[in-house]
Amino acid sequence: MQSRIYFLVTLASRICAFKTYPACPPLAGDVTVNVSNIFPESAEFAPSNCRFYIGNGSLIEHDPYTSTTREINLPGVSHNTDYFVCGVDFGYASGTIYVAASSRYNWWPTIGGNLTGPSRLMKYSPLNNEIIWSTNVGAVVSAEERETNTPFAGFQDMAEDEDGNVYFLGSFGNIILKVDPEGKATKFYSPDPVTDKSYGFGGAFMTRENVLVVGDAISQGFVIFDLSSSNPSLATFTKPTGHPKEFDEHVMECDAVTAPRRYEDNVALCSLVVDRKFSNHGMITVYTSVDGWKSSNFAGMIRTEFGQSPDIWSTAQLGTADRVYALSSSLPYDDAGFPNTKSTTLVDITDKVDQLVGKFGPNQDRNAHEEL
Repeated sequence: MQSRIYFLVTLASRICAFKTYPACPPLAGDVTVNVSNIFPESAEFAPSNCRFYIGNGSLIEHDPYTSTTREINLPGVSHNTDYFVCGVDFGYASGTIYVAASSRYNWWPTIGGNLTGPSRLMKYSPLNNEIIWSTNVGAVVSAEERETNTPFAGFQDMAEDEDGNVYFLGSFGNIILKVDPEGKATKFYSPDPVTDKSYGFGGAFMTRENVLVVGDAISQGFVIFDLSSSNPSLATFTKPTGHPKEFDEHVMECDAVTAPRRYEDNVALCSLVVDRKFSNHGMITVYTSVDGWKSSNFAGMIRTEFGQSPDIWSTAQLGTADRVYALSSSLPYDDAGFPNTKSTTLVDITDKVDQLVGKFGPNQDRNAHEEL
C-alpha cells in the first residue's frame, strides 16, 4: 500500500511538471496556410498562444482563427541555403518552441549522401516573440566524431523533458544530445560501438511519465529512455507487433514521430515517406501502447492521398488538444525540382486515426492515468 501511494505521488508530480494551458478555441477541418514556396518539413501547434509553427527555409507562424501568417526571422538561418529548418517542437515544460536547423547537404540532393555541414538548435518564446538562445552543436558533435571515428549528422527532431532539458536527435549515427535550459549541449547517447551509419533515429516524443520515445529505422522499432531512472541514458529497444508481412525493410523509417495529445500518450504516428508499396507518396503508420511504450502494436496506416496535388507528401503530423493534422508538402523526393506552390495544407486526419485506434480514442477507458 505504501509503495502504491509513493507511485501515485511520484506520477502526479511528474505530470504536474508539464504545464497545462488554457483551452484554445476548437478547430475542425483542414487548415490552409497561404505562404508561397515554403516546402515545409515540420510543424507544431503551440497551446500557449494557439498558433501553428511551420518550418523549412525559415519559421512561419500561422493563426488559424484569423488566417493570418507571419515569418519569424531566425538569425543566420532563415533563407540561408546552408541550412534546412527540419524540426519544430513545442516544449510543454517551458512553453517554448524548439527549432532544428541542420545542414541542407545531409538531405539534398541525396539523403545521407553528404554528412557534413552545420547543425543548430534554437529556442523561441511564442509569447514574447523572441529567440531565447541559438546553439551551434558542432563542437560537441565533432568531439564525438573524433572519439568514435564516425560521422554524426541529420539533426532534425527533439523532445523536452519535465525539467526543460531538450533531447536533440541525429538521424545518421543515432546520436542524442542533451541541451539544458540555458542552451548548453552535451552528449546523452550514442551506440557503443557505432556499427550502422545509415538513417536511424527519425523522430521522438516525451510522455508525461518523463520517458523519451524514439523511432528507429535501424532496429525497426522504438527506443525508450526512462529519464527519471537511475540510468536515464540506458536504451531499451522494442519492436512493434502486428506489421503486415508486405512491409519492406523501410518499416519504421520515420521522417517524424509524434504522439498527439488527444490520445494521452498511447498513440504514436510515423511519417513513412519511403515505403511506396501502399501509396505512391508514402503513408502515415499508427501505433498503440498500453505500457508506456515498453511494447507496442501496429494499428494501421493512412495513405498519403489527400485529394490535393499528386506531388504531396506528409513529412510530419501534429496535434492540437483535440485534433490531429498531417503536414502536406511538395518536396522533390523523386529527384525532381522544387515546384512553385502558393500554400500548404494541414490536413485534418483525426477521424481516420480514431477509426484505427479504437479503444484508445478520446473518452475511452484506455490508460493507466485514468485507471489509477
